[in-house]
Amino acid sequence: MSNVASNVGLAIEKESSEPSVSSRALAKGLEILDHLGAADEPLSLGEIAAATRLGKPSTLRLLQTLASLQYVQKDADGNYRRGIRMPGSDTQSWTERLLSTAMTEMTRLNHDLAETVTLAAMVGDHIRVIHTLESSHQIRMSNYPNRILPPYASSLGKAIASFQDPNHTQLLIQVFGLYQITDKTVTEPLLIREDLQRTRERGYAVEFEETVVGGCCFGAPIVEHDGLVRSGISLSLPRTRLTPQLEEAIPKRVMEAANRIGKKLRR
Repeated sequence: MSNVASNVGLAIEKESSEPSVSSRALAKGLEILDHLGAADEPLSLGEIAAATRLGKPSTLRLLQTLASLQYVQKDADGNYRRGIRMPGSDTQSWTERLLSTAMTEMTRLNHDLAETVTLAAMVGDHIRVIHTLESSHQIRMSNYPNRILPPYASSLGKAIASFQDPNHTQLLIQVFGLYQITDKTVTEPLLIREDLQRTRERGYAVEFEETVVGGCCFGAPIVEHDGLVRSGISLSLPRTRLTPQLEEAIPKRVMEAANRIGKKLRR
């Protein structure tokens, strides 16, 4: 009996000492993160493959998985760097820096147009309100910190989601879920993709009663280094106050504010 138990114990010990395919992939994924975290500049696919002693196809599959979860970010040149969910990164300190950088522009928009101004950021797999300056009008559009925004319906959600890797955009939508918030909410995947593409092409997003009946909103992405977008700014108001002149002027003002914030963050 003791011999049987001993043999079983040896078999278990031997099996546990040999890593499975999934654990080897995890180990290599963590090794990639270590190399990117230690690098002073983005690394190419070939450099990462050489550093981890993997073939390029295997390395690419791991990088795509890490990028979809935002542990890795791919830049315009096709190189890779640490993402916003990199282990050890301090999300809270980044959002604090974002808010302090954006506050001047938020205050200016709020003062000049007397409407609600909101700052939001992408945190992993969702988009969250960071700060809001309320309109001085009694009847107004409101918001609140930590509110999770629909990436396909709110102007801020669209402004941020439209500039992500397609896989991560899909993840943002899947995590939030598709809901018919109002009669104007678009939930058809093809129409959502078309709307996000229009947002990307013109540089700002619009929302007309898609999340709140009677409300409208204009949002713009805040672009950091290498085209990275993980935050945005918006101005919202009741549709009854939206004149043709304001409908033309607001997107320009919001984009200008977002551009100035982005320049400060890049510095």
